[in-house]
Amino acid sequence: MSASSNYLLIKQKLARYCAYQERNKKEVEKKLVAFSHEITTAERQQMIAELIAEGFLDEQRYISAFVHDKFYLHKWGKKKIYYGLQANGITDKQHIQQALAQIPAADYQKAAAALANKKQATLGNYSDVIQQQKVTSYLLQKGYELDTIQASINSNS
Repeated sequence: MSASSNYLLIKQKLARYCAYQERNKKEVEKKLVAFSHEITTAERQQMIAELIAEGFLDEQRYISAFVHDKFYLHKWGKKKIYYGLQANGITDKQHIQQALAQIPAADYQKAAAALANKKQATLGNYSDVIQQQKVTSYLLQKGYELDTIQASINSNS
């Protein structure tokens, strides 16, 4: 197999990988490590540039999809989403803030209140103070801000 056909085959595999779901540059680079013995570093960089140019890789689209999925599917708070993006190699704070701003405040507060209700229902016969501590701790783990948590707890009281 020639080097150019090998390059095209690897690029096709990566294009399918990116088309299946939104990927970021770090994930594609990690996937390229598996092919490191077949292509050079320059070819890897060229391949990533071509995937970006062809629309298979788009950091802004990835950020938006990540924010949407983590909030609506997993009920993560904004802090946890932010740190999750950073852990995935996304450092563009402006795009992250724009994507987080797309979450409607009413939906965000409603999600926090629903999680607080759900957690409170599992607590049983604890005192009110301990219940509040446990709910607060749970919502902090989910990445919600303290003022959002307090508003959720006060709306349940």
